[in-house]
Amino acid sequence: MKSKLLPTLLILLIVLNGFLIFLLIKKPHQNREHSPQREFLIEQLQFTDNQKEKFEILDKNHRETMIDLDKKIRKQKDVLFNSFGDESVQIDSIITINGNLQVKKEQEVFRFFKSVRKICTPKQQEKFDEIINKALRGAGGERPPRNDDRRPPREGGMPPPR
Repeated sequence: MKSKLLPTLLILLIVLNGFLIFLLIKKPHQNREHSPQREFLIEQLQFTDNQKEKFEILDKNHRETMIDLDKKIRKQKDVLFNSFGDESVQIDSIITINGNLQVKKEQEVFRFFKSVRKICTPKQQEKFDEIINKALRGAGGERPPRNDDRRPPREGGMPPPR
């Protein structure tokens, strides 16, 4: 019994290790071709096959740019937060660089949506504008009022004394 159990367990471990190595290399959870947001726009705007092709190219380029910017931001944050004991590090400079990278991300998002809008027909552009405006306001339409205390306001509209 023992003599057959050891080789069986060894083969099982080798197979499991091979499977885990495959998962680490291929990362199937990160290689999703069609994200839900992408499919949502394609369906809502009822893109033609030609529009889908153009959209996929725009989306691929957009994702590559965003990933690159995210990596650069992460690198700057790593430098910043690993510099607690280093007085020679120019903290303001790192924060400025990081802020500029965030600006580039915002510009990229705007550029992407502007490019997507350009491939739409006039009717699709109306629907696109509705989708973007709804997304900016949030799913419920209007943004909820800010109430940091999470308590209802007192009579007269004045906040409670602190």
